Amino acid sequence: MTINRNRTRPLVLLAPSLCAALALGCAEPEPEPCVSTEQFFKEAVWAPVMSQKCITCHNASGVAKNSQFVLQSSDWAGYLEANLATVERLSKLQYEGEPWILVKPTNTVEHGGGVQFERGSEEFEAFAELVERIQNPVVCPDETLSGEYFADVELLDELGTLRKAALHLAGRAPTAEEELLVAAGGMDSLVEVLDDMMHEEAFYDRLVELYNDHLLTDRYLPGTGAVDLLDSVTYPEAYWYEGIEDEAERNLARARTNEALAREALMLVPHVVRNDLPFTEILTADYTLVNPWSAQSYGAAVSFVDPNDPEEFVPATLPDRPHAGMLTSTMFLNRFPTTPTNRNRHRSRMVYKLFLATDVLALAERPIDPTSIEDFNPTRESETCTVCHANIDPIAGTLQNWDALGRYSPPEDGWYPEMFAPGFADAELPAGEKLDATGWLADQIVDDPRFAASQVHIVFEGLTGQAPLREPSDAGAPDYLGKLTAFEAQNAELQRIAEAFIESGYDLRVVVEAVVLGPYFRAADFDAPWLSTHEAEGGSPAEGADAEAIALREAELGPVGTARWLTPEMLDRKITALFGAPWQQRVGTDNFLTRFDQYRIFYGGIDSDTIVDRMTEPNGIMVNVAERMANEVACWGTARDFTRQTDQRLLFPFVDPGFEPEDGNGFEIPGVTEAIRANIQHLHWHLLGERLELDDPELDRAYGLFLEVWRDGKRGLALDEYGTGLPGSCQATRDFWSDEELPESQRITQDPNYTIRAWMAVITYMLSDYRFLHE
Repeated sequence: MTINRNRTRPLVLLAPSLCAALALGCAEPEPEPCVSTEQFFKEAVWAPVMSQKCITCHNASGVAKNSQFVLQSSDWAGYLEANLATVERLSKLQYEGEPWILVKPTNTVEHGGGVQFERGSEEFEAFAELVERIQNPVVCPDETLSGEYFADVELLDELGTLRKAALHLAGRAPTAEEELLVAAGGMDSLVEVLDDMMHEEAFYDRLVELYNDHLLTDRYLPGTGAVDLLDSVTYPEAYWYEGIEDEAERNLARARTNEALAREALMLVPHVVRNDLPFTEILTADYTLVNPWSAQSYGAAVSFVDPNDPEEFVPATLPDRPHAGMLTSTMFLNRFPTTPTNRNRHRSRMVYKLFLATDVLALAERPIDPTSIEDFNPTRESETCTVCHANIDPIAGTLQNWDALGRYSPPEDGWYPEMFAPGFADAELPAGEKLDATGWLADQIVDDPRFAASQVHIVFEGLTGQAPLREPSDAGAPDYLGKLTAFEAQNAELQRIAEAFIESGYDLRVVVEAVVLGPYFRAADFDAPWLSTHEAEGGSPAEGADAEAIALREAELGPVGTARWLTPEMLDRKITALFGAPWQQRVGTDNFLTRFDQYRIFYGGIDSDTIVDRMTEPNGIMVNVAERMANEVACWGTARDFTRQTDQRLLFPFVDPGFEPEDGNGFEIPGVTEAIRANIQHLHWHLLGERLELDDPELDRAYGLFLEVWRDGKRGLALDEYGTGLPGSCQATRDFWSDEELPESQRITQDPNYTIRAWMAVITYMLSDYRFLHE
């Protein structure tokens, strides 16, 4: 994590003067920009040297962890402040009149890491200047990073945020009542509506989906993938449903049992949120969750309010095994397996990634040259290996009681003595905790500030579609300073949310609300007045010093933006919410976006098995799928919407099929054209989230398309080139959800005015729009 302090923009380090960088035609050069001691440390010392060389050994688990020089990585809150304070302390310690911080890395005195840089080198000069700055601090005028960073970023207003949040969190459009409430009450009312939304069942389902992107235990949903993981000796009733005589009932019981088992770890997330429990309980829970079907497989003696409700999950304690929430779930342990040679190291790595916001594989340079390792036990003795293993192995040891199949099976001969002792950070596993080592580990994790950060990262990625930024490592890259600023600004925001999460007693709704109301979820546009001013004066924004300034600002704001490519599940929910039915011709037929044998994978989804990373940028196949969706949803949904009463229509509340924009002589009918334009205005808000004025050019374009298609259709009808009947798949003859035939008076099979087909063209046009496919 990063710090929140006064600073100047890194832009000032790129050019001789701010005036030249912005090319604003200043009469006199600006004074040299202020570079604070903190900023100098970050950009001249930490980024190019300490974060690349020193921290490899000088970290809390590295080979130099017992030295006076221990650094914190960017995974920790306030890491730059803490590291500068460490350097300040060491700069005051001297050896023969020279600061310790200079004599050690040059190996003037013996340094276990050898020479890190030579005297007179650029790195040495930077360290020397830092020492001088520490002795004579440079303080710059107050200017907060977050205020400067988002200065030209336009955010969604309250209604725009409400619409986006409703689609993301509840899979629906906001109600008219919610829109009126937020329009009248502003941000306070938006917070109230969000709180209500986060108590809906759809929200809990969204949390399961969001967390499965990381746990990936939905891998076991097909067939009996989850049931097959249960040890038949420990759970002799695992396949209890096979005794059911009726085939249909047996198949249903099999499916419900397997789904409940597969999602036992995931269900902890909605369970703790629904019951207002601290979110730490996803690891510290001394129980697992079962529903009426999985309880029989486990042989758990629990009771249910409704034994026929597959959505009812209750806590259950299984015999002869300790519980530690997700960490002791059979599904979790099998999804991240171990082997006799891996010795729980993969599981340990995933614990770091999922619950400590740390990628341990990024701690050291990879790949490793095996010829450089000559130690007898490299994982304990080689600096190349211990940088990772000193972190991984202790946690691996705390998982020692769980075998490769996820069974509780404490090793008879104890843990491997050649590995680092079981523990966490500086704490070793107490002897009395050996049989419940995982429970002890869970307690250590939730007390670590990185646990809060890790859950903020998961929610942030789930709602914005962007993984949290990593600190850039290539200080020589032309966009390095921009990326560093972007990283620092985002980390400050994530840390603010993590602190609020902790202060709330680990209420996950606080995290969701903070992300939704934050700038990364709401950023909608970027307005750079200094760029537009320069262009207005006839200059090219890519010329001269401007090119550097523009490139820097683009690198800074690259991660900011409200638009994300919707996942198949999110697009399916959006279509259902806005059209009243999914991309599916009739209920019971293929739902193209959610079925694995249709477009779920082709559209960038995951199967939690071999395909585990969602595609965030469309390829040719995904674009073709989107085009088919636009055509078919417009075809199936347009006439269907016209069958509803006017006040119940989602798409066409202001027009009817008989509304033609021109009379038989080709003269405009003002009242009708106004209604058509008003409906197009409604569609821009309903489908694309745009509130446009009636004279907006965007409305002109959509109206022009409607008019062009309608005129062509009228011409074709007059010449008998086109028929009056709608294509069979575009006719509205049945209620979608009940699949019952509509009354004769409601059916729409004909389009004698060609208005329905003209509206289909407009709907297709909008569904193909970037703003519909992204959110």
